[in-house]
Amino acid sequence: MSVVARQSIKYSIVGYFSTLVGIVSTVFLYPHDLDFSGKLQFVFQTAMLILPVVALGIMHANVRFYPQMAEENNQQNLFKFSVGFVFVNFLFGVLLLFGASLLFPSLKQMDFWVYSSYILTVALLLALIQLTSKYISIKKRIVIPNIFENLFPKLGMITAFVLFFWKQINEAKAIWVYVAFFVLACIGMFFYLNRLEKVEMRYSATFLKQNNFRKELIEYSIFTFLGSMGSVVALNIDTYMIGEMLTFKEVSIYNTSLNLVRMITVPALGVYTISAPIIAKYIAEDKMADLKALHHKTSLYLFVIGAVLFGLVATGIEDLFLLMTNGDKLMKGIPVLYIMGFALLFDLATGFNGYIITNSKYYKFNNTTTIALAFLTIATNLIFLFWFKMGIVGVSIATATSLTTYNLIKIYFNYKKFGVHPFGWKFLHILAVLLVVILLGTILPNTPYKLVNLCYKPFIGLLVFILSNHFFKIIPVKEVLPKSLMR
Repeated sequence: MSVVARQSIKYSIVGYFSTLVGIVSTVFLYPHDLDFSGKLQFVFQTAMLILPVVALGIMHANVRFYPQMAEENNQQNLFKFSVGFVFVNFLFGVLLLFGASLLFPSLKQMDFWVYSSYILTVALLLALIQLTSKYISIKKRIVIPNIFENLFPKLGMITAFVLFFWKQINEAKAIWVYVAFFVLACIGMFFYLNRLEKVEMRYSATFLKQNNFRKELIEYSIFTFLGSMGSVVALNIDTYMIGEMLTFKEVSIYNTSLNLVRMITVPALGVYTISAPIIAKYIAEDKMADLKALHHKTSLYLFVIGAVLFGLVATGIEDLFLLMTNGDKLMKGIPVLYIMGFALLFDLATGFNGYIITNSKYYKFNNTTTIALAFLTIATNLIFLFWFKMGIVGVSIATATSLTTYNLIKIYFNYKKFGVHPFGWKFLHILAVLLVVILLGTILPNTPYKLVNLCYKPFIGLLVFILSNHFFKIIPVKEVLPKSLMR
């Protein structure tokens, strides 16, 4: 088995385990104190929001220019320059922030300012972690970096919450414990890099002057920054705005429902990773018929898997909340689950729209649309929060509207440029079955036992999906299940 195959399998295992840890803690742990868990989530999501500004695209440059740098053994010099660049950019940003606070004292009334010491520290550490992760990925090693990058923050949040809630340490110390896990992840990442490739202490900046490389490096970094900034803002602005304009308790309620429904997107990661090189090959060879067939097939399968998972979550969500601590408060997030659930389901149905654009000569279009998506998300959030005053439901509507608009634009673009789209009549059949399952979840009678309700309703829903697929032949089961299981 090749290194790539082994690393991909291990990466998927770590990814699913990390997702499981997140779901278990969301269901059984964080509801015990919605306010404090909301603060932890606010710190992380806000740090993610300003991460692109700290890194300014330099991490992607290490991957882009690695072959060029390796020819003259300058790859480590570029990496060290990138580390220094992150620190200098971070310090410059901090100075600007303090300068802005002197000019606009009202900034000090914001939750961002109150928790800025944690947020800024986490943002710097995330920039260093992701920079090192990108550099290590060049060596086809992605499993250990995935542990440090994705699992450690979840373990840190759990540890901080347990120490605060059960060991009764104060809030500030508990959040610093959370931050300490990012420090450990950063140190671990550097040690792992040094194990793979001995990092030399000496540094030379002469490579920046060769062939006008400094200008090329800056242009590429800024270009990738603009693209990543739009995407990051669109994905993380909702939590920040809820924390600033509503309460930390509502941050936790919103994220509880959102995290439960986000699990429907987990299978897509592996599909997109496998499909990316195939897409690039079909586009390069102008095999549009093959691309259209692959696009339709993967989109249909992802939509089916997403619909089944969403149906199971939707039919059991009320009974799950009734079993959870502060379940009555979490019920407020059920509309969020439905709104974001259908938006994410549509996102799955559109398949690898973005990958088609990225792997074509129109790749710059993705940056334009992600920036537009960021502005649209911010604008719609402000409208639903300030004008309609709809709280977390309004935030979910705004985010869902932006995501759906973004996907519609990409569908139209791909159809005009490549003549491909993901949809077929079977999508309507699946949607109809999903609506029947959700309806059944609301009308099925409740037993006196909440746990029984939680188990039997999703089971009925799953049975409806199985029987519908059997009678309507939506997808061939033999192509989905492993051959060993079929035998």
